[in-house]
Amino acid sequence: MTLTEIAAWGTADHVRAALERQLEGALVEVPDDDDSPRRAFSEALRRSLMLRQKHPFDVVAIGLPDLLRYRDLVAGSEVTLRATNIVAYFIRKDGSAEQYQPKTED
Repeated sequence: MTLTEIAAWGTADHVRAALERQLEGALVEVPDDDDSPRRAFSEALRRSLMLRQKHPFDVVAIGLPDLLRYRDLVAGSEVTLRATNIVAYFIRKDGSAEQYQPKTED
């Protein structure tokens, strides 16, 4: 997959639309289109924490393009996401969404 293809399907608008279809009525945060996944993820996490503060009983979710770098960032923030009851979803190229599931040790 080329960077152009990623840019076309991994845009904030594409990710938001796919996640809002998946989670009707949820409060959704997605990273802005940015060259740095770390910076984009950090900003989406910050905004989702603000949503959680304002809406403590609503579903709050972060939608991210389904790329390895975003998966690594979510895995590294797993405890924070769980503690704040924020759900992460990865949006695939076809627009489908996959909820992040932490790996369990066998």
